[in-house]
Amino acid sequence: MATAVLGMQWGDEGKGKVTHLLAKDATMVVRFNGGPNAGHTVIDRGVRFGTHLVPAGVFYPDVLSVLASGVVIDLSVLRQEVEEISRHLGWRPRLLISEAAHLILPYHRLLEDLEGMAGTFGTTRRGIAPVYRDRAAKVGIRSGDLLSPPRLRRRLDERMDLLKRLAPRSPEIDALSGGGLAEELLRSAEPFLNSIGDAAGAIGEALARDEAVLFEGAQGALLDLDFGTYPFVTSSSTTFAGLANGIGVPLLRVDCRIGVIKAYTTRVGEGAFPTELVDEVGETLRREGAEFGTTTGRPRRCGWLDLVALRHAAAFDAPTGLAVTKLDVLSGSEEIKLCRAYRLGGRETTRFPLAAEDLAECQPVYEMVPGWREDLSGMREYDELPKEARSYLARIAEGVGAPIAYVSLGPSAEETIATGFDSE
Repeated sequence: MATAVLGMQWGDEGKGKVTHLLAKDATMVVRFNGGPNAGHTVIDRGVRFGTHLVPAGVFYPDVLSVLASGVVIDLSVLRQEVEEISRHLGWRPRLLISEAAHLILPYHRLLEDLEGMAGTFGTTRRGIAPVYRDRAAKVGIRSGDLLSPPRLRRRLDERMDLLKRLAPRSPEIDALSGGGLAEELLRSAEPFLNSIGDAAGAIGEALARDEAVLFEGAQGALLDLDFGTYPFVTSSSTTFAGLANGIGVPLLRVDCRIGVIKAYTTRVGEGAFPTELVDEVGETLRREGAEFGTTTGRPRRCGWLDLVALRHAAAFDAPTGLAVTKLDVLSGSEEIKLCRAYRLGGRETTRFPLAAEDLAECQPVYEMVPGWREDLSGMREYDELPKEARSYLARIAEGVGAPIAYVSLGPSAEETIATGFDSE
């Protein structure tokens, strides 16, 4: 059986915890998009990890963790993460890296700074947009190139020659050479050379055998390159609609699709955010929810839950069940607001606008729901939750059009309630 875990907001929904929780029952965990600009917080045996590339399956000895062709890989980041996790576990995780996955090179990060992407779009300075651009322009370097050093050196020489002719004059770029980059890549890749192969074929075979395959998404639906808040988006497809292309398996059947949402809304970086709270309530959410980016440490912007945005995400993710995280952060609120619609141009609408300029003009239309004061952290059964919390969850399920499958009340796997709903 195949399961997908997908973010339905602007990322940072708590997908790391959910994938770690579900990975223990999988035979294969597949990361299908993004790069080290993504960050998952995972607590394994009491130890907190901030991961960026490794799939959640690495924490289990019998699980094969796959980086599919839709992922862009910084080998130095991957090597550091694998070494750190190996020391923690006492064994080396089983990895399969798609030969078609593109590699992030030092010049990608330099280009991001030279072109001012970080200042314009609030990027993470990880070279993500330039590497995806190289991929589309057919001048990228792929992990499969590492298996043929002569081909790798030739392709890097060609790329550097083109880059130095077209890129803005930069002493840092001028100092790079194809041969030097090739040697650096091969040193970083040395532990992974035997792990590079036909990931699409392995995934397809596992699905044909009806094995438990878990697809792990990065970022969230509102950051999708095509259907997110463009241009303040990431450079890959972050929705279920883009999953098949990201792994290279057509006609993909995934019966269980878990949409992960936070009990409120957060966003990192630039872009419109209709329900953002720039007051003490927003600061309280940030403080109580420890809302700081796993990748950059940047403080997250916080606001009330936005049902308009979630319905838009649901149209592309088609969740069969929802995992609601950080419900405990809302404890102590007398009243909670839910955005049920926007007001745009003097009219009320429930449509999520794709134009960033229109979204920036939207004013939230709220409905009020009762809050609760109880501490939820020790609760492990759905019926233990205060009736106000259960009513809030029911309203979310109604507003999104999918039932609640999991409720997270803290960062560790044990602090999770499975509602008993069969999300297949």
